[in-house]
Amino acid sequence: MNRYGMYFVVLITIIVASAVVPAYAEVTSLKTNTSFYKGGSKIYFSGTILDTDPPNVTMLLFDPTNKFIVLSSGVADNNHQFQIVIDTSTSDNQQKFLLKGVYNATAFIANKENGKTVNFIYSPDGSPVTPFPPTSLTSSTISATEIDLSWTAPTNTGGANLYGYKIERDDGSGFNQIQNTQSTTYQDTGLTPNKLYSYRVSAVNQAGTSDPSNVATSVTLSPPSQTPPPSTTTDQSSAPSLDDLIKQRLADAQRIQQLLHGQQPSSSPSTTPGTQQSIKLSENVVLDDMASNLGAQKSDSGNGIMPVGVGNFDTSGLVYPLITLAGVAIVVGILYMKKKQKLFANAGNKKEIPVAPVEAQPEPKEDDHAMMILKNRLAKGELTLDEFKALRDELES
Repeated sequence: MNRYGMYFVVLITIIVASAVVPAYAEVTSLKTNTSFYKGGSKIYFSGTILDTDPPNVTMLLFDPTNKFIVLSSGVADNNHQFQIVIDTSTSDNQQKFLLKGVYNATAFIANKENGKTVNFIYSPDGSPVTPFPPTSLTSSTISATEIDLSWTAPTNTGGANLYGYKIERDDGSGFNQIQNTQSTTYQDTGLTPNKLYSYRVSAVNQAGTSDPSNVATSVTLSPPSQTPPPSTTTDQSSAPSLDDLIKQRLADAQRIQQLLHGQQPSSSPSTTPGTQQSIKLSENVVLDDMASNLGAQKSDSGNGIMPVGVGNFDTSGLVYPLITLAGVAIVVGILYMKKKQKLFANAGNKKEIPVAPVEAQPEPKEDDHAMMILKNRLAKGELTLDEFKALRDELES
């Protein structure tokens, strides 16, 4: 029987089997003994069927152009396993396996659609072909600037070792190669936040580059919110006001005056009229102490540190120093007027109340300057009362 007669018998068998075999009959598995074959080699197909199916198995082979080239058959054993061998060295098969590339075979019992298919590479001269593409490419967004990729190596390397993988990325302008790697993972960094990226991977061997894998797409995260730096503005809400500062300095001066005269200091500034010397002492201590604080404030302002108690003064100009001096003059004038109560006796008197200006003080003598310095240092707490009295006696002797 020639080959055409054999084909006819097989076709008749398929037709008869289709009439008696249930539609659900199928081959459950199919594989080859290797993924790459050279010209003249034998191709071994093996598989299994359901235990309820007839043992007859039919197999169809197609070349790289998907053209039918071989029809073959086999019989399953008691373990429901079968094996079919195609010898490419025969003169008949040599004419059918002329192309180099990917072939496929489908084994079935009654319906081809219910069978199993396997792919393999055949090379008549034994040279490698391009590998199968990688599979199962996935992409994972890691941050606003990084996306990680992973994939599975191809099931067929084309009869040669893989050189590696070519990674392509599409950022909206089409796919462009970004990296070659031998690993099946890759970290793509330096990306733009909140942007869509697509990837695909191809396998490479000495024969060339495979078809690309499936496309994986991810979007980078939005950029992290920018936390404003902590405010460096000094909270001066708790700093004493200028009026409180002046009152405190006057109270300190009154206490020193009382100590100098051997009097018991009172808890609040005394309003009892005193001598002109008491008023001058209060004024001098306040003016000297305030000027000293202003100088300290200016010296510390270069380091960004404000001295305690004078946080409200602005050392960038003369406005606040002038206001301070004016406030001191007013307070001194009020104390002076209270001492001179006789000026308020005549309510209808329209005469202007004389106020002794600060500038009208007579030029102090040299020993008066020394005493003023001692008084100022006593007011600041730099001298004890005993030390002050000792130094005062020394000056007066």
